[in-house]
Amino acid sequence: MLKKSPFFDFLNRRDSSYEEFVAATTADEDYINWNEYLLASDYGDAKAEYHAIRNSCAMFDVTPLRKIRVRGSDAGAFLDQLLTRPISGLPRMRATYAVFCDDNGNFKDDAIVYKFSDDDYLIMPSDIDHRPYFESVCERFNLGNLSFKECTDTWAGTAIQGPLAAAALHHMGFYDVDQLRPFEVSEFNLGGGTVSVARLGFTADLGYECWLSPNLVKSFGESIADIRTTMNIDLPGYGLDALQVCRLEGGFIVAGWDCSTEIDPQPDFERTPLELGLGWLVDLDGADFIGKAALVEQKKNGLRHVLRYSSTAQNVQLEDGMDILASDSDEVIGRVNNSAWSWGLEKTIGNASVLAAHKDVEAARVLVNGEFVEMSFSREPLIDLPRRNQVPAPIA
Repeated sequence: MLKKSPFFDFLNRRDSSYEEFVAATTADEDYINWNEYLLASDYGDAKAEYHAIRNSCAMFDVTPLRKIRVRGSDAGAFLDQLLTRPISGLPRMRATYAVFCDDNGNFKDDAIVYKFSDDDYLIMPSDIDHRPYFESVCERFNLGNLSFKECTDTWAGTAIQGPLAAAALHHMGFYDVDQLRPFEVSEFNLGGGTVSVARLGFTADLGYECWLSPNLVKSFGESIADIRTTMNIDLPGYGLDALQVCRLEGGFIVAGWDCSTEIDPQPDFERTPLELGLGWLVDLDGADFIGKAALVEQKKNGLRHVLRYSSTAQNVQLEDGMDILASDSDEVIGRVNNSAWSWGLEKTIGNASVLAAHKDVEAARVLVNGEFVEMSFSREPLIDLPRRNQVPAPIA
């Protein structure tokens, strides 16, 4: 049986226990295996969970995220060689979003990286254990004074996302949380322990991630229960379905869903960060990171594909990988990466990989059950909420 997160019972709104839920449900339909933890598609009602994120706030269990502690005097140099932009110069107690590539410049994975000091970092890719690869990078660049420690099970975490997220944490006694800038990290006391709070998330909304020792989960849950009563909000858990809609609205990328990865290889679906709309994460004037030469060459010669954000007025089921056709012919101009029905936008939305020759296309179509469905494209994410980056964040 998959591991049960310490937050599961607290987030679950069904009458069934964890064991009953597992026995009565189907893998990859009702839940997924995330680093040997169970992640539910929803905790009772995905639509209600989505609306809680956008109109109040809700909680997502990030405990299963892979966590690798990187320590030593060569830690900063290692990360500068690995990642597509240097981060050793970041101030302490900061997080950042970063990506790394193979030698061909293809997207290998992304991660959130926390910097605690010049020789102490935490790297959080989604699910792959990259430690063997990290060791090979150290050998390649003669970096010996550092260590990698797997610590996935030693940190429990929850993301609190939505317009009332700062107010909820402020109510817990995490005063001044509203003053945190995006990606800034601070520490707060709770139940005799420490909770690390970072202003970030994966919903394109105002949000925070809270990291704590598993033995503090009970105290954390009691504080959340008090918020639900005194603030008169549901503050529900939300699962993968609501997260998928939010991240597609915000145009966020998932390795393995929006491009091929080493654990999910898909021929002809390799993409570089430039082809995934992540050029802002690539510093071609910085360190000689792995894959830099290939990306310089690609920028010079032109991209093969571009990422576009798609929408259709109809509520249709689009299969991952299905062809996107030109509006006036059967020419294949791209593929659907991922899609979902947005309860807020009332459209089927998604990420699409479009051939670079058609980068200016504004409309196309897909064939669904023998009928053509019109699709429109945007270069910009489908939502842009000012509160996501507002400082101070609203706590009223």
